[in-house]
Amino acid sequence: MGTNAWEQGSRPLPKDSDWLLPFLPRMRSLGPRVLEIGCGPGGDAAALLVRGFEITAFDRADLTRARTTAPGAQLLRADLATPLPFRDGAFDSALSSLALHYLPWAETRAAFAEIRRVLKPGSPFLLRVNATDDFAHGVGEGEELEPNFFRTPSSLFSETKRFFDEEAVRGAIAGLFEIERLEHKTIYRYDDPKRVWECLGRAH
Repeated sequence: MGTNAWEQGSRPLPKDSDWLLPFLPRMRSLGPRVLEIGCGPGGDAAALLVRGFEITAFDRADLTRARTTAPGAQLLRADLATPLPFRDGAFDSALSSLALHYLPWAETRAAFAEIRRVLKPGSPFLLRVNATDDFAHGVGEGEELEPNFFRTPSSLFSETKRFFDEEAVRGAIAGLFEIERLEHKTIYRYDDPKRVWECLGRAH
C-alpha cells in the first residue's frame, strides 16, 4: 500500500511531525531545551518551535532546507560518529527520527551514550529507527556487515544502513535510558509505508 491508498482510506494523511504530539506534554514538563539528532529538512524542529520549545538541531548533511523550514532553531553540522559539541546535561529532552541507523554497532552504542551525556537525569529521549521488516526501504539489500547492518552504496544519505529488531533497540539504550514506551508501527513519511520502532526512553 502506497501513499495513494492511504489517502483513499477513512483517515487524512498526517503531517510527519504529528508523531510528536502525544509526547509534547512529557517533554514540556522537563523544560524547553530540546536537542534534535539528525534534523534533515527541519520539519520536526519547526513543529517544536511553534509550540514554544528552544531547539538545537544538527545533521551531518547540508542544512539549507532546515534553515528555511526552522529559522528559529540553532542549527549546526555535526556527526554522531564523533563526540557531540555540548556540555554534560545541556538539554531537557532529545529526539531523533530515522537518523540513528548509519553506524556499526559499537559506534551506535557510543552515539547513544553521547546523547545520554548531554541530557539531564530523567530527561526523555524520543526516537524512531528502521525496523527489520522495513522491506520497502532496504532490508536485506547490499552486503551484510553485521547482523541487520548493510553496505548500500546506492543510498542517497550513507553507504551503510541498520535495521533494528526489539532486542537491538533495547540493547542500544541498555544502561543509558529506561524504556517508558516502545512500539512497532507503520508510518507514512514516504511514498511506500515504512516500518519503524518508536521508543520513548528516560535518561538514567
